Amino acid sequence: MEFVAVALISTTLLCLGMAGSIETGYRMGKRRLEKYPESKSEGIGAVESSIFGILGLILAFTFTGTLSRYESRTQLVLKEANAIGTAYLRLDLLPKNDRDKLRSLYKEYLQSRINLFENYENRQLSDSYFRQGLKLQAQIWEIANASVLLGKNPGIMTLVLSSTNEMIDVANERLQATRTHPPIIVYILLFILALASAFLVGESMSANQRRPLLYMAIFCVTISAITYVIIDLEFPRLGLIKIHWGDKVLVETLENMK
Repeated sequence: MEFVAVALISTTLLCLGMAGSIETGYRMGKRRLEKYPESKSEGIGAVESSIFGILGLILAFTFTGTLSRYESRTQLVLKEANAIGTAYLRLDLLPKNDRDKLRSLYKEYLQSRINLFENYENRQLSDSYFRQGLKLQAQIWEIANASVLLGKNPGIMTLVLSSTNEMIDVANERLQATRTHPPIIVYILLFILALASAFLVGESMSANQRRPLLYMAIFCVTISAITYVIIDLEFPRLGLIKIHWGDKVLVETLENMK
């Protein structure tokens, strides 16, 4: 829940900052109108359109990229389940002693993968399961490689080793997926553009006798809420929007292992 707290605090501060920017823009606009009541705001519309357009593009591209990575991570869970299931079935091609050893190791390996992501918020515990998985990968590869070399059957060698290699590759893909995020500068730029847009909104509203508080609140809350969803989707193992339901396929694969 630490991540959720940080994300909520950050977006709440953004909302309050935007409210402050609107107020600042409103007051500065009022002062300008009082000092130069007949002055024209030539060019301001073009600046506003540019800033709002850039903010919209940043929000759209960031949200689209985040959603794409979220879906990709979900698909990787299914891909890993299929890879492990296929490799497990091909163990039938090996001698009984090696087959029994590997079946036990596969079950232990799959359980470690499930535990890794179920306890992802506990970094120390999840790291221990990750290291356990690496050790099991090495054991599985060593036994499988020795078994197929002993049998000297090219077809079995290709089927068993290729599926084992695929299983290991998918695990690496999932690891890389957890590390792939937009550069921090993107979020900094998003926050700056949101504050700048809020200032321009306030300046535009300065022609009104009273502050349109409802519209101000809608603008601030909308931008802040979208920003929170982007951040939350980017870290689906830590935020409110969970990806844990996707791990069900791994649990079902483990249950189907005989």
